[in-house]
Amino acid sequence: IGLEIRAQAFAFKTNDEINNMTFYKYQVINRSSNTLTQTYFGQWVDPDLGYYLDDYVGCDVGRGLGFVYNGDADDETASGYGVNPPALGVDFFQGPIADANDGIDNDKDGCVDCTYLTDSTGTVVSYDDNILGEQIIMSKFMYYNNDNTPLGNPSGFADFYNYLRGIWRDNQPVTYGADGRDPSAPTCDFMFPGTTDPSNFATLGEWSEFTAGNVPADRRFLQSAGTFTLAPGAVNYVTTGVVWAKAQQGGPLASVDLMKLADDKAQALFDNCFKLIDGPNAPDLAIRELDKKLI
Repeated sequence: IGLEIRAQAFAFKTNDEINNMTFYKYQVINRSSNTLTQTYFGQWVDPDLGYYLDDYVGCDVGRGLGFVYNGDADDETASGYGVNPPALGVDFFQGPIADANDGIDNDKDGCVDCTYLTDSTGTVVSYDDNILGEQIIMSKFMYYNNDNTPLGNPSGFADFYNYLRGIWRDNQPVTYGADGRDPSAPTCDFMFPGTTDPSNFATLGEWSEFTAGNVPADRRFLQSAGTFTLAPGAVNYVTTGVVWAKAQQGGPLASVDLMKLADDKAQALFDNCFKLIDGPNAPDLAIRELDKKLI
């Protein structure tokens, strides 16, 4: 379809949570002469957290975060983490620019078709319609299993596009509750948001795999941003970060809470243009004097 995608992966060596993070920046350019409509960008993740057959997934709507955690308190087998397994998250820091005046609050800041204007201290001083364009953050979150069922691995472009739009392989939209497959339930944008969806984009409040009692499995998940129009020559950026944390007690949900705190640090790093505020500590030195040299 004529897209050029430039990708850069990078990380930092530090003595804090940032040491366990990796970051990915994509520049997407439409090099074709075609205008692409109803476009989505998606970040696909096959997390395989330790023992890969017992995973749950979820999302944090406000943070634009998708994550994986263990479906029980013990991550078994030689490839597992054992008790108090960690959690891993993928944060959708930066997404594409929405079409002007599309009538959608794409950045979920409470203002439709506008962006915040701030002063030098970061204080919001006014709203201004589409000066730079409204950025689309995570607008869909869904999972699928590593199998060939209607909620399994995609096969062909129609399945891939359906998953970007929050639709199962059999063309049934994702619905609220349980495993997202109840045709009598309301449709939703975000699967398993927990309590992070006060605006009810996923509708009806709290919902997680843990509270639903789903059977853990080999989960894959997808965060997508759309829709928008991609004109010839248009340039868009997508930036994501992967965070990891392991609690010492409290089970897998304690690791999720700790991972979200690490994600806040990752978000602050992104907001600061990836300029580390605090570098690693200077090394401790012990000097031994010898003949005409120091060790």
